[in-house]
Amino acid sequence: MKDLYKILGVSEDAGEDAIKKAYRKLAKENHPDATGGDKKKTERFKEISEAYTVLSDQQKRREYDRLRTAPVGADGMPEGFDPDAFAQVFGGGGGPHVGGFGDLGDMFANLFGNAGSFSRGRGRTRVQTRGADMVGTLEVTFKDAALGGRQTLRSGSGKPVNVNIPAGVETGARLRVPGQGAPAPRSGQSGDLYLDIVVQPDAHLRRNGDDVELALPLTLGEAVLGTQIDVPTLDGTVRLTVPPGTSSGAKLRLRGKGIKRPEGGRGDQLCRVEVVVPRLKPDDVESRRLVEELENRTRPPKVRGF
Repeated sequence: MKDLYKILGVSEDAGEDAIKKAYRKLAKENHPDATGGDKKKTERFKEISEAYTVLSDQQKRREYDRLRTAPVGADGMPEGFDPDAFAQVFGGGGGPHVGGFGDLGDMFANLFGNAGSFSRGRGRTRVQTRGADMVGTLEVTFKDAALGGRQTLRSGSGKPVNVNIPAGVETGARLRVPGQGAPAPRSGQSGDLYLDIVVQPDAHLRRNGDDVELALPLTLGEAVLGTQIDVPTLDGTVRLTVPPGTSSGAKLRLRGKGIKRPEGGRGDQLCRVEVVVPRLKPDDVESRRLVEELENRTRPPKVRGF
């Protein structure tokens, strides 16, 4: 069996706080958002999440510890292993989820490194009639992750399959595509396909909860006098009005241009103003004089609160 304690770098008698602390540190270091989609670290992130799923749950951890220390039978499985009890403890349900395990074959593959047939002891052999589950990585665009979309890829049998990308999905989520894993050699019944989501970063937009943020540089004149600027959004280019006297740090809101919510509606897009101050040449006396005149005319009695 995989050593989940070693994966998280904790001792076998580690408490809940130590396990949680180790998980948060490793997840932060290996999260695809922080590693630029590095495939090795994405797999490491998945392995860390699966280890935490087991060790953070008391019942799953007890059963894992029991199986881990049990004598191994001739079939390579821990003695006294009961697949039905295993599925009941670890939860064999499917559906999209973040980290953790999918169905029984997926749990087997992750804990035992084998999604094939297994036995429950002499005279009680149980052959797996479905094919092995398969796990892959699905890269999606920032827009498809925010609004939902569809991709076509190859299933375990080599046939094309359409995958629906739910709106609002984030990096680290896992999609389950039933019946699109590897086909069983005899029955032909395929396992499931699990896809770990990696959202590609956008050149300009960043996600913040249900909202989208955009850094909006303005010249000094645009900030003082006001202007209209064409800005990128998830729905294409939109003309934004910048009021006169807009300062750095101000957030101009575009309502309903954010992330699509599962229950309906969308978040907003917040355009964060960054006033770009010009750098004057040392010998540009005239520009310096104009700036000083503007400063004397417009400076309020007190601009700082300290």
